[in-house]
Amino acid sequence: MKIMVCVAGLPHEVVEELHRLSPAVLTEDKTNPPIVRPVIPPYTYRDGMSDAYHAELAKRLKELTPREDAAIILAYVAYEGTVTSRFVRCFFPFAATAPLKPFYPHQSPKHARRHELRDYVDHVEEVIKQLRAHIRVVRDVFSGQNFTPLLLPLSNFRSDVLAPQITTLFDALGTAANPRDELDVSRHAILAHHPLQKLVGHTPYFQADRKLRFKSPGRDRHGMARSSRDGHQNRCLINSRVRLGGPLVALFHYDCEYERGGVDRIYPNCHGADTEPAARSHVNIAPNDAIR
Repeated sequence: MKIMVCVAGLPHEVVEELHRLSPAVLTEDKTNPPIVRPVIPPYTYRDGMSDAYHAELAKRLKELTPREDAAIILAYVAYEGTVTSRFVRCFFPFAATAPLKPFYPHQSPKHARRHELRDYVDHVEEVIKQLRAHIRVVRDVFSGQNFTPLLLPLSNFRSDVLAPQITTLFDALGTAANPRDELDVSRHAILAHHPLQKLVGHTPYFQADRKLRFKSPGRDRHGMARSSRDGHQNRCLINSRVRLGGPLVALFHYDCEYERGGVDRIYPNCHGADTEPAARSHVNIAPNDAIR
């Protein structure tokens, strides 16, 4: 599993110290450096700052085959105000996230700065180590379980429960004492409203609030992972590979139709564009909302 580690909000002094480490310290792979972008005073996040992270994540994902697992974590400095939450939301729902305490490199007396910098780097390493442990739990929960309510597409599976539960996991999973319990609670909450239907003579399916049935595709895999071409954004590719930090099968999709048969004329795709299905009888929808 290729672990892609994003670290955000750090002053230059901390970034330089991280660059002195072997990449393996943070990513467990010496050929896989963390993605780090320093901030300058006044230390905060600015609109568009997430774009560079998305571009680098998409670039690295394109270098993997669809069958290679990828994971994404974000350790971010928790500055005061809503600017931090807006920045972190740009990594929803694909990353596992956890906050770092702020560090101001010139706040302490000069004789103490080197020691405090080293202590802070230890703090960064520890938070990322915990995130790596948590995404392994997510991987284990998703492994062999493509047909789980936790991977349902957030736009096209119309539900009052699904998106709030995935949001709850996104906010809590990275720092949870027991991430497996958190995943189980949300899975059961979704299933309580959208139980898996296993009717005799029918393919198993989840039914959305508007009665669209999301059926298991069986062994079919139609390669729904997209690059950033043809109008697709970097987020389209990222969300086709990872959810809540853990890997999902990039080629997985749902076969969707109504009970009476047929589908709607258009569906919002993975970047929100109205898209016509390739067939009138059914529509393939991937976990990232890619439409075929």
